Amino acid sequence: MKTFNEILVEVFKIPETDVRDELSSKDIPAWDSMNYLFFIAELEKRFGFSFTMDEAINAKCVGDLRKIVETRKTIQ
Repeated sequence: MKTFNEILVEVFKIPETDVRDELSSKDIPAWDSMNYLFFIAELEKRFGFSFTMDEAINAKCVGDLRKIVETRKTIQ
């Protein structure tokens, strides 16, 4: 199964060595609305939950999304 970072690297086409929680759409050229939705969908599929609309809209960086995944994994 793919990890959070592997999905991030695959969707946004960035080197794994560049992955940092501070990364945002300003740092990743491929982070457009379509790829962002694809990333969210891949995370949902991999981790078995759905992001709320607020979570998806209010996440400003990779770290925000990682925190949501980690929180949801512990709740399940």
